[in-house]
Amino acid sequence: MADIELRELRLFLVLAEELHFGRTAERLGLTTSRASQSLRALERKLGGRRLFDRTSRVVTLTAAGHALHDELAPIVTGLDNTLTRARTRAAGPGAIRLGVLNAASGTAVLNEAVTHFEAANEGASVRLVATPLNDRLGPLRRREVDLSVTRLPLDQPDIVIGPLLSQADPRVVMVAIDHPLAARPQVSVEDFADYPVRKPSDVPELAEASLPSHTPTGRPIVASDAEVNDVSELLLLIAQGRLIHSTVAPFAEHFRHPAIAIVPVSDLPPSSTALAWLKGYEHPARDAFVAVVEQVVARQPAQ
Repeated sequence: MADIELRELRLFLVLAEELHFGRTAERLGLTTSRASQSLRALERKLGGRRLFDRTSRVVTLTAAGHALHDELAPIVTGLDNTLTRARTRAAGPGAIRLGVLNAASGTAVLNEAVTHFEAANEGASVRLVATPLNDRLGPLRRREVDLSVTRLPLDQPDIVIGPLLSQADPRVVMVAIDHPLAARPQVSVEDFADYPVRKPSDVPELAEASLPSHTPTGRPIVASDAEVNDVSELLLLIAQGRLIHSTVAPFAEHFRHPAIAIVPVSDLPPSSTALAWLKGYEHPARDAFVAVVEQVVARQPAQ
C-alpha cells in the first residue's frame, strides 16, 4: 500500500466537516482542483473505496467515509495535541495569538492579564490579530488564532466560552449625523423597521441579539443589501446614510466618526464579551493565559 500522507488525512477531515470542495480548499490554502486530486489519491491508497458521493451540487460522506471519519478524527486531534505540547515544552509559551474585532471590549482585563502573563513567562507574548468583520469565528476554526474575544450570546458546539471580559455593555445604534434618528435621546427596536440596517450573518445568535428579525409589534426588520467587507466600509455606509448599525457602546466609541451619531437603544438587553477557543484543541500556553485572565477577572469589582 502506498504511503498515506498526513496532509491527505487532514484534507479528508476538513472536507467531512465542510462537505464543500471550495470551502475546504480555502481553509487549507489549496486550489479546488488540488483538493479534489488529493482526495482521489487518498481513495486510491485506501483500496479505491469512495469516501464521498459527489455531484455538481452536493457532497456527502459514504458509509466508508463515515467509518473512516469516526476512527480518524480523534487520532489526528490527539496527534495535533501531542505535537503542540512537545513544541511548548521545547520552546516555552511563545506567542499566543488573540483574535479581536476591536480593541475596546474587555481592554482593562486583557491589558492587565497580558502584563502579568508576559512578566511571569520569559519570552512569552500575546499578539493581537484582527478578526474579520464577517467571519469572526473563522480564524479560531482555521487555527489562525488561539483565542478570540467574542460578543455574547454565542452557542456554537465547537467553541468553548471562557471568562467574561466585560459585562452589561449598553446597546446603541450608529447613524449618520443628519439621519432622522440622530437627534433622538434614545431609540427603540421598533424604529429599526423604518430604515435599512446591517445585519451580520456569520453567527445567527449574535445577529438576533443585536438586531431581531422583527420589531415588538411584528414588523419585519429588513437587512441592507449593501456589501460590507470591513469596518472602514461599514463606517462609510453609515456616514452616507445608506444604513444604520445596531451595536454596543464600546464598538461605537472605539470607531467614533465625526459624521456618525451614537444613539442609545432603549429595549435591547446589554451585552457581554468573553474569551473563546476551539473545543478539543489543546494549547498549554493558551490555557496558562486563560488562567491569568481568570485571576484578573476575580479581582475586578462586581458590575
